Amino acid sequence: MTHVHKFADGDCVVLRHKGDVIGMTTPLSIQTRTSTRLGNIDHKNIIGKKIRDVVVSSKGKELRVHPPTLDEYIVMGPRLVTPIYPADANLITSLLDLHPDSGSFDCTSDAIPPVEILEAGTGHGSLTLHLARAIHAANVGIPSAINHTKVPRGLWQYARSLAAGSFSSLFATRTPALYADQSFEATPRAIIHSVDLSSKHSQHAAKVVGGFRRGMYMRNVNFDVGNVSEWIKQQMHARGPRPFLSHVLLDLPSSHAHVETAESALRVDGKLLVFNPSITQINTMIQCIRTKRLPLQLERVIEVGPAMTGGRIWDVRCVIPRAVAREVDRDITFARQTDTDQSIKDGKQASHPEAGGEETQNQRGLEIVCRPKVGERLRGGGFIALWSKNRTCKDSRLC
Repeated sequence: MTHVHKFADGDCVVLRHKGDVIGMTTPLSIQTRTSTRLGNIDHKNIIGKKIRDVVVSSKGKELRVHPPTLDEYIVMGPRLVTPIYPADANLITSLLDLHPDSGSFDCTSDAIPPVEILEAGTGHGSLTLHLARAIHAANVGIPSAINHTKVPRGLWQYARSLAAGSFSSLFATRTPALYADQSFEATPRAIIHSVDLSSKHSQHAAKVVGGFRRGMYMRNVNFDVGNVSEWIKQQMHARGPRPFLSHVLLDLPSSHAHVETAESALRVDGKLLVFNPSITQINTMIQCIRTKRLPLQLERVIEVGPAMTGGRIWDVRCVIPRAVAREVDRDITFARQTDTDQSIKDGKQASHPEAGGEETQNQRGLEIVCRPKVGERLRGGGFIALWSKNRTCKDSRLC
């Protein structure tokens, strides 16, 4: 957006009166109007205006027109489900520590694979849009000039394909007609795979992403509909056993049911991020990872919510209480002594079940520590848990 930009059909516009935000229009259409407390504004009076020009409402009030910021677009836009609000979406994006560079990726080379991020649980599309913006620099080779007059038609074509069946890919309907430059690069250097069970939510999220700044981030996202574990298995079957995901984000009520499949497709040092409204869901995830012995290292658990800038770190870990540990040690000592006495009586060499005792101590009396690092508990918000994948012998062979 520059000072010479003119608003056109399909743009969303923020209306301000003396510095106060009055509202945001629906996508501009010459036959539509927006109603506000200061009067109605016909869209035909906005189309063709430049940024910060003045339009007059039906009540004679002067309103300045602005393109919406990403925060304003998320907060004031229509929704089917509650979005991940900008402060939390920015925090989640920063935890992935993304540094896209158009010169760092070669889609035809196995040495430097493209960045592929899986978002399971598309929802509103707020986090999808923030992630798409974060990786945008990697795709500068793909034309950014989109023929915005054809974007709505393309989005509805995509929406119909989603409703027709599961795992309908955006690339299947992303035709050159959507782009002003007919010779566009089809293979992205960085891509967000956004998967949701609901085709209705996926369609709405596609419209959210496509409606911001004339769809400038649309090329960075591939929407799919279906079960995320099945999607990963299909991708692994088509691509081979090599992990292909740079990072995985699970915004699902039962994230633990998909963690094993997600880990199998996650590259070494890739981030697994889980966003849940309850700390008990995070506890379930931690116990699941420990039980399945997955090579994932818990880095941090953060509480997010109102008036919690940057979130608050929680101490969540598996421990064995000291009293239980002492009891387990006594049982192990007694078992060893009994085994030694019986072996001497039978004339056999005594066996010391160090491995068995170690397993007993690891599994018996295990409890979860779950408390804020500092301060007292606050209500509302949600919890973010972040893991990194460790290298294993299997990964050394594949990577």
